[in-house]
Amino acid sequence: MKKNVTKIQANNNEINLYCFVGEAVLKTQMVEQALSYSITLKMNPTETKERADEFLKQNQSYTLGKAIKIAIKEELYNFSLQDELNAFLMQRNWLIHKVISENEEDLNTGKIKEELLDKIKYISDKAESIQRVIEYDLIDFCSSKGKDMAETLALLKLQEQGTRIRK
Repeated sequence: MKKNVTKIQANNNEINLYCFVGEAVLKTQMVEQALSYSITLKMNPTETKERADEFLKQNQSYTLGKAIKIAIKEELYNFSLQDELNAFLMQRNWLIHKVISENEEDLNTGKIKEELLDKIKYISDKAESIQRVIEYDLIDFCSSKGKDMAETLALLKLQEQGTRIRK
């Protein structure tokens, strides 16, 4: 026998929370992706594109923690970026593993606090910032290996100005 169950509709605060969490998760995955590409190129600077693509394919699914461990072990980044990545990992872990348990009462009542949304938005903004630092670091690395990165640098600058770049 089926019971008549009415689904509770999300209120605006809950919808905002879902959007903020979604944005932060996607931007974190973009950091993971940037790290995977960067690790691939920095650990295989003399390989052919085909061999580097194989390495990337095998290692593209690095979690943020694993990618950071590899980057630190291989000394791929300066200490400042390594510290920033480690701090970001703690924030990402809170988002993925603790946001519900630490806010359960508010979430159950649908009363989302502005501080929670601000913290999640900060993580999203930090992910975007770190992604840019990794991209610039990679451009510098490739330039140091004799690659002409002028076009890539120009595209990155356009993205920073809000231009959507299409392949």
